[in-house]
Amino acid sequence: MKPPRMPPCLAFSDWPAGDQAAWARATEADPLAREGLGAASHWRASTRRFVELGYGNWLGWLEARHVVSSDQTPAERATVERVREYFMELTEVGLADYTRAGRLQALGDALRTMSPELSTAFIGKLAGRLWAEARPLKQLNRRLRPAREILDLGDQLMQSADDEHLPEIRRPIAFRDGLLIALWACRMLRVANLSQITIDGHLKRTGDRHRLEFAAAEMKQRRPWGCSWPERLENALAEYLAVHRPQLAVKSKATPSALWLSQFGTAMPPGSVAQIIKLRTTAAFGQSVSSHLMRHIAATGLAQAYTNSSTDIAAVLGHATTAIAEKHYILGRGAAAISDYNAFLDTFGR
Repeated sequence: MKPPRMPPCLAFSDWPAGDQAAWARATEADPLAREGLGAASHWRASTRRFVELGYGNWLGWLEARHVVSSDQTPAERATVERVREYFMELTEVGLADYTRAGRLQALGDALRTMSPELSTAFIGKLAGRLWAEARPLKQLNRRLRPAREILDLGDQLMQSADDEHLPEIRRPIAFRDGLLIALWACRMLRVANLSQITIDGHLKRTGDRHRLEFAAAEMKQRRPWGCSWPERLENALAEYLAVHRPQLAVKSKATPSALWLSQFGTAMPPGSVAQIIKLRTTAAFGQSVSSHLMRHIAATGLAQAYTNSSTDIAAVLGHATTAIAEKHYILGRGAAAISDYNAFLDTFGR
């Protein structure tokens, strides 16, 4: 017998007309528009998408479980009884704590901005309690790989570009994937930032070294963030820029400034970068290592390597506060954290 499933998410185009209009007002970002700035106008695009999907999940559930009128406002549909029933079904179908908390948070945020007259405090409190008490559905410890293994995978892929048995067309791709994964292992960048690196934009040369610099608007925590390019990867970067990237760029009519190019010479979007990481780690380890899991790996490795000193996990992971670091790992030294992490990597196998 198959486990129960939640009804499908309702696409924005299928929302009731009133809801579409309310969401358009909430996300209005043009100060010259008749309605002016909306309550959600300052949100990042990814946040708006998250809330839009969450509200679509709510509408899909309502359509499947209740007879509701399209003339009703969002506030009129979101009764305490219905929200409680929605939450109970999220639990019954076996969704993870974090997923349920996210669904409720998105619903509450959507209603708060679309129907400010509605008190959404009860939804926010429930979501907040779930976030505080949430536990991963899967056992992360079983999936954690030593950080050194991730770095070794990157090295092996770069070395495979010299393998005469590898088709010539695959060699620059192998080197690109290896350098990308090695950088990811050393700097724990989120995939969105990893994919957006541009030459002479985010990647800057200072003397005989390179740095990575991201503006506040590009970072999840809305703070500017920068770090040195890993010294161990300087030679590999030089080879990629001089040999392998030009081979990928040859198929492009106008070479983009993106560091990572596809086999067609085009800039690689976040989804493609994430797919590379998924496929390469699955092939190497039998299971994929996600960007979020990599950050667990990095923090766990530091905690194990420096048991007698405090290490600022928040600085390594680019968090705006130490709250997450305190929850999962340890507090610490701040500016020296990235150096410590790379020193930890260097203590193995070389």
